[in-house]
Amino acid sequence: MNYFELAENLAFGSQPGRKDMESLANKGIKTLVNLRFADEEEPELPPDAEREAARELGMDFVNIPVNAATIDDALSGQIHEALREARKDGPVYVH
Repeated sequence: MNYFELAENLAFGSQPGRKDMESLANKGIKTLVNLRFADEEEPELPPDAEREAARELGMDFVNIPVNAATIDDALSGQIHEALREARKDGPVYVH
């Protein structure tokens, strides 16, 4: 899994698997933000499974599917607001 710290309480990287999510929880990540569509790829953990795994590990989960064809000001604002709110609770990992 790629992991890059972008700013205080904000990191981003690749799609995490279950073991990666355990590592993120151990790093103190409080919220996972998944920007992928459920059918985008065949990830180890599709959004619903990732949500459940996050809960089991004590993390919050947000899924805001976005790609170049769907991004607009409203969706951009929704992502910004979700990140702003999540960062209040602690570190956030975006993928």
